[in-house]
Amino acid sequence: MAFASYTAVFRSLLLVLVLALAVRSSPHGRVVHSRSSKDSGSVRRSEDCLSQKGLKFPTTVKVDIRISNSDHAFQMGHDVRNRSLAPWDYRLDKDPNRFPEVIADAKCRLSGCVNALGQLDHSLNSVPIKQEILVLRREQGGCLPTYRLEKKVITVGCTCAVPVIYHQS
Repeated sequence: MAFASYTAVFRSLLLVLVLALAVRSSPHGRVVHSRSSKDSGSVRRSEDCLSQKGLKFPTTVKVDIRISNSDHAFQMGHDVRNRSLAPWDYRLDKDPNRFPEVIADAKCRLSGCVNALGQLDHSLNSVPIKQEILVLRREQGGCLPTYRLEKKVITVGCTCAVPVIYHQS
């Protein structure tokens, strides 16, 4: 159940980051939509903004990391990690210089899989399911910290797979 709320946090964080990169706000906090000008290569934004040529995505943005609607996080109806044919457990990865600070990472319980009778089947492998997520990394540079977007690969669960067999020649 903790994993479902972390998944919702990741989705919310990703949405906030995408929106922050896609939308620029004026100095007064209003959203301003870009319109191309016919007479030059510049883009007219509004009376409050100067015209700029060749708008590019910013390399730095301000992001509010408070998660809205976190109480409406997806709730997993059943405990899939225990009912799976490749069951797993969660380990909490804690890092005070990262947002989110705590990430649930799955670890397969078995090397094989469980068959329909609940017995261990070594003819199949229990393999991790990986997912790449985005996190914010806090770096101290002078008096104020800066935050850098970073990719992290986590394990979200496990599944059964036929073993890979290499034939020697």
